[in-house]
Order: sequence, then C-alpha cells, then structure tokens
Amino acid sequence: MNTSQDRIILAPERRQLVPYSDMHIWRMEKSGTFPHRLKLGPNRVGWMLSEVIEWIEARKAERVAKEAA
Repeated sequence: MNTSQDRIILAPERRQLVPYSDMHIWRMEKSGTFPHRLKLGPNRVGWMLSEVIEWIEARKAERVAKEAA
C-alpha cells in the first residue's frame, strides 16, 4: 500500500472522491456497503483513504465484469 493512501481523510476530501451526500454515505456505512468512519474526537470523523480507494476500485471492477459478461 502506498503510504500516501494510508492516511485519514475528512468529509470534504471524501466528498471529492465519492460525491454522495453525507446521509447517503451514513446509510451505506450502516448497511456495510461503504467503509466505516473513524471517530477522531467528539465532533470529528474521518475515513481511511486506502479503504475509500479500495471501495472505488471495487466499483470499477464490478463495471468491468458487467461489461465483459
């Protein structure tokens, strides 16, 4: 894993990578279809960049598999 991908990102950067609403991300986390957030403090959460990138790559792989079928 690239060490630049092994860092915590906050909501604004997550929104740049995955342009879903905060509520939609929360629902996906609860259903287990998106990486869970890390509680950093009483009013701050973040996500591991590596996990978000893995999630994006999995979506790409699904698309490729559908196109190949």
